Amino acid sequence: MHRPSTPFAFAGPLPPSKSLLIRALLLQLYEPAIQIPVLSACADVVAMQGACRAFAGASRGRTTIDCGEAGLVLRLCLAYAARRGGDFDLCGTPRLLARPHHVLLRALRLLGTQIDPAASIDPGRALRVTSRGWHDPAQPIPLSDGESSQFASALLLNAWDLPFPLRIDIGPTPVSEGYLDLSIDLARRHGMDVVVQDGGLLSIPAHQTPKPGVAPHEADVSSAFAVAALAAVAGHCRIDNFPLASLQPDAAFVDVLRRMGVPADLDARGLTVHHTPNLQPVDVDVSGCPDLVPVLAVLCALAPGVSRLHGAPHLRGKESDRIATTAGLLRILGRPTQELPDGLLVAGRPLSGADSSAPRPFDAGSDHRLVMAAAVALHAGFALDIAGTHAVHKSF
Repeated sequence: MHRPSTPFAFAGPLPPSKSLLIRALLLQLYEPAIQIPVLSACADVVAMQGACRAFAGASRGRTTIDCGEAGLVLRLCLAYAARRGGDFDLCGTPRLLARPHHVLLRALRLLGTQIDPAASIDPGRALRVTSRGWHDPAQPIPLSDGESSQFASALLLNAWDLPFPLRIDIGPTPVSEGYLDLSIDLARRHGMDVVVQDGGLLSIPAHQTPKPGVAPHEADVSSAFAVAALAAVAGHCRIDNFPLASLQPDAAFVDVLRRMGVPADLDARGLTVHHTPNLQPVDVDVSGCPDLVPVLAVLCALAPGVSRLHGAPHLRGKESDRIATTAGLLRILGRPTQELPDGLLVAGRPLSGADSSAPRPFDAGSDHRLVMAAAVALHAGFALDIAGTHAVHKSF
């Protein structure tokens, strides 16, 4: 990827939220009359569509479900396979299978599911599920020590038509709570009675039946942040379908941009962002919006002073160890960076002539957020030769 010779400009809608789409596709397995007006061509959504087709066509015998590189797809499908009952091999990339899933696997075993590595396919690339449906665990399912809110979402969104009530212990401070709120809201929209009790206990009464309806399909604000950041460093954008109010946790980026001195206007017509040459350092708790970190760190690299991004030790269990890989990108950009147990300290400064001289190689590997971050750096004026750009298709 080479630096563009013209300012960045974008006007129009963005694809809908992949987080919402993947959840809605799961719900269609329980109630086919649920409508999804707009789909996305990103790889994670395509993987979920393929998984749903495979489940719909499954009969006797063992069925293989390909989850690609998508953590949410694998976790929702593991819980669905266990809830439905049958024999399934859920496969994906080695990195996907190496990500932390053990708390969810423990939960599904408490519900009566047998889950083992599917060594006959390829060690490290598949999990074998053998189930006859969920059994009453007679106790709250413990998830408070999990590293992802997706575990609770997987159980919640598969708790339809159970003959027993389900209780899920997420603890008083669940990881990435906003994404769980997204799942609770979607379940409630389609008729589930979800009781959130003090101390972090979710209760779902027995015999919950999904209702038809139209699934929400607002813009993907996680990907919108990359577009907004490109505008902040190199031009302008107008995102027409950006939600005025959203449960998507990454919508917090609008306030962060304003704190950094970026002109960002949000109204009923959408989000408009303009370039600023004077970025300001920030201190941001990213515990609820960890996906912002790679792109946000690049903006911090251009803000004179020290920025602190903290609160998200679970960044190490993403498509890459995003604390380490983001720090690696910033060091390639020539910015001193300290890795924290839960984030980064970034010593930023404005762009200089040395930053835009001979291109420096950077391989984003298989992490789509690192591709976005490197693209923002490139548009800002850093000389980079970016490899692995195909990974961006995972989400955008």
